[in-house]
Amino acid sequence: MILNSIRSLRWTDFFIYAVTDPRNLYRIIQNNDPSGFGLSFTIPLVVAVTEILATSLLGQQTSFFYYKITYGWIFNYILLVFFIVITASLMDMMSQFLGFTGRVKEIITVVNFSIFPKVFLLPLVYIFKSLRFAPGFFYFFFSLGFFIWSAIIAILAVSEMNRSDNVKSVMVFLFPILLVSITGFFLTIITFFGGITMLFG
Repeated sequence: MILNSIRSLRWTDFFIYAVTDPRNLYRIIQNNDPSGFGLSFTIPLVVAVTEILATSLLGQQTSFFYYKITYGWIFNYILLVFFIVITASLMDMMSQFLGFTGRVKEIITVVNFSIFPKVFLLPLVYIFKSLRFAPGFFYFFFSLGFFIWSAIIAILAVSEMNRSDNVKSVMVFLFPILLVSITGFFLTIITFFGGITMLFG
């Protein structure tokens, strides 16, 4: 069954629609034929390796690079998957708060596929590294661009999922970012004043 699914090349539709038609991406995720849930976790794996290699182009590498490329990508992959699952769960929570049906498994699949454009970061940074033309700047520039692209993919797919307008889908997407930002802000303040109290209290 798995081999037949691979040979059919239907799984390539997930990647094609991820970059060309996010609404269609959700439709094939919803149809679950073939299942995109397990396949979607290959994307964080590739992205984790891509980011390590892309950052390695920005400076001189030491022997520690060997550990990053052999073991570091596993750690990066675990962190990325954890972040994706938490983000998708918070998005699902916001969806339900807005009155939509909870579909956390489908949202996890959508978020996984939404980061697919990041795999293009390495070849683009490599071009500017080869030209010796501000690779650090273009690393930041393309990273920001791919984040926006990923956000658009997630927002349009969630809009199709909930049959909602894009405004509500933007709210669903931004909820985890705002929650983490607010939590981080208050934790920083608490840590800062806690440190002052320990030093001068």
